[in-house]
Amino acid sequence: MSDELERRLADRLGALGETVDDELPPPVDLEFQVLRRRRRTRGKRRGAILAIAAAILAAVTTVAAVRGATGRRDTLRIASSSTTADPGPVRDALQPGTAVLSARGQFVVSLDATGKRNATMVSVEHGEVNYARATADHREIWYLSLKSGVRACGDVVREDVAAGRTKIVSHAVAFDVSPDGSRLALYGAGDLARNRCAPVMPGSPGRIVVLDLANLSSSAVTMDNVTSLQWSPDSAYLVGVSCAPGGCRVFRTDDIPRAPGAPLTVSPRDPSSYQGDPIRSSKVAFGAGGLYMLQATTPAALGSGTTTRVDLVDPRVGRSAVTVFSSRLWNVSQVIPTSAATLVVAAPTGTTDTGLYRVIPGKPSRLVLVRPLPGPGTLTAVTPLP
Repeated sequence: MSDELERRLADRLGALGETVDDELPPPVDLEFQVLRRRRRTRGKRRGAILAIAAAILAAVTTVAAVRGATGRRDTLRIASSSTTADPGPVRDALQPGTAVLSARGQFVVSLDATGKRNATMVSVEHGEVNYARATADHREIWYLSLKSGVRACGDVVREDVAAGRTKIVSHAVAFDVSPDGSRLALYGAGDLARNRCAPVMPGSPGRIVVLDLANLSSSAVTMDNVTSLQWSPDSAYLVGVSCAPGGCRVFRTDDIPRAPGAPLTVSPRDPSSYQGDPIRSSKVAFGAGGLYMLQATTPAALGSGTTTRVDLVDPRVGRSAVTVFSSRLWNVSQVIPTSAATLVVAAPTGTTDTGLYRVIPGKPSRLVLVRPLPGPGTLTAVTPLP
């Protein structure tokens, strides 16, 4: 019986097979289905490629940030096309929280407001860095690297922090760069405007030369015994210190002339024209409130000791001053007016216990220790970005 059923089923299936075409007709929209499938496949591949590119970009950015935190200058840069959307705020080329630069030995390091080092910004193979300055946009650090002797000419070097490039721009015995990075103030002997610096010898006059970096025009004035130079915050004029055997004085130039090659002049008004004892040493630094003048005076009367005083003055007015700190108990060697506080490098009189201190106003004013700082180098304040 089962054999008969199997035979009938086979005959039935054979009859049905005769009614089916050898080739099935393709769907009417087959080409559209293939096109859609190809588009979906391409989209998936493109998404995968973009995901891989984003991962690589994130890794490169992380490496660059880590290298920047360790102070290395060989940073990586990724260029964007002209069609890229607005990138937003400009990235700070310095480490977050940087308030001070310290130039010491073969290094320039950045410090935060507590005096703690957060990065090594410059390392030189030869010479000794004795001064460093950051431009207002934080993209450049300029420094002076002396080769031998305090009166010898050194290399005036521009460190492009953002691009990781270093270039020797000029030579001088002392210098400062304007906050906007457009001008150099150079001190030395010789033809400084043509990069022919010579040491300032005892008894020989030196020259202050202001060099415009855009068109290389220059202005100059003869000045002896210059120990430091400081640009005003608006890059309009210079304040400096001249220390002769009879004492030190602070001088100010008139506004830098706009005409190329016009002479540089010194204002007859002298911010340090105080009536009293000779000034044995002096340093100046601009801060948010004006010009801070650090001066040490030794009275003519024996046994009176040395008085260290920090005054805040308006260099355009002249003699008006507010005494920020004055004491015979402290030896203050530097003043660093940061945006957060007025800092000084000081040690109790008769000791070498140097530290970084914050000036607390009052009557009398006092110093509060921020951090012990043996061998601090030369400190300069860093203006915060807007």
